[in-house]
Amino acid sequence: MAQISKRYLSVDVQNKISGTLLEAVSQVKGRQETALFLNDLLTPTEKVVLAKRLAIAVLLIKGWGYEAIQNFLKVSSDTVGKVSLIVKHNRGYSKIVERIMKTEAGREFWRDVIKLVHRLGTRDTFVEEELLNKKLGYDKKKNLL
Repeated sequence: MAQISKRYLSVDVQNKISGTLLEAVSQVKGRQETALFLNDLLTPTEKVVLAKRLAIAVLLIKGWGYEAIQNFLKVSSDTVGKVSLIVKHNRGYSKIVERIMKTEAGREFWRDVIKLVHRLGTRDTFVEEELLNKKLGYDKKKNLL
């Protein structure tokens, strides 16, 4: 887990640097520039933590239960609970998840997740990709999740 220095900043300085971070994030354009920025800004552990939080929010919004999320993402019930509270009482996650799901990458991600969950939950672990696509209805030309 990330650590914060024991040396305190004044509230004014905290507000200014937080504002600078928000401005920096709002100036990032496109996937490639976002990757460059996040790779410079965050440690590998911080990226995993943030990615898991976003994934928890997505799964909660999609209607998954706590236990299924815990098992799938290897997270604690406390983590799922904290993200759940934020999802229920704020709009930030919801707005971003809506945008993600409108993209082809978002739809493709969910097709892959559904396939993985299907394989983990059945004996079809070694089903051919083409057959699994047909079984799940992904052999159609258009499939919006």
